[in-house]
Parts: sequence; structure tokens; C-alpha cells
Amino acid sequence: MKLGIYSLLFSLLLFSAAQAKIFKAYNGDIDFNHSKHMGLYPCADCHEGPPRQFGIDKQNGHKLCIGCHTKEGAGPARHCGQCHGNTERE
Repeated sequence: MKLGIYSLLFSLLLFSAAQAKIFKAYNGDIDFNHSKHMGLYPCADCHEGPPRQFGIDKQNGHKLCIGCHTKEGAGPARHCGQCHGNTERE
């Protein structure tokens, strides 16, 4: 019985992880397409430990997002408005 409950909770957690994320920021929220990134990279590239909900601060967000986008040659990473407050992109 416990195994079934844990399996269900784990499945729900993975499903919620696949949804779009909105990170609040003073200069415009960041609309992050988590599903798109999940299809391109293994979880361990960005996350430590088991799947879980988390927040991200300015310093770590810039280090993770801009660092990876620069390394991968993927835009947007040069101007604040390309990530902050831009909800029209995929």
C-alpha cells in the first residue's frame, strides 16, 4: 500500500515538474519552459538530488541560466528583457 502511495506522489511530482514555471523578479517575471528543457538535458545538469519544487534567487538564476545559455550558444542571454517580462516566447 505504501509503495502505491509513494509511486503516485512521485508521479504527481514529475507531472508538476513538467509544467511551465514563473519565477517572480522585480524587473519582470521569468516565464520558464521547463518541459522544453526537460526534453533537451538530463535533470542532473540543473538539479541536485531528487525531484522537488524549489525557488531560485537572482545570483543563482543568472549563474545557472545565463551560464548554460552562453555555453550552449542558445539565446536569449544578453539583455534583461529577453528573459524578464517576456511571456510571448516559447
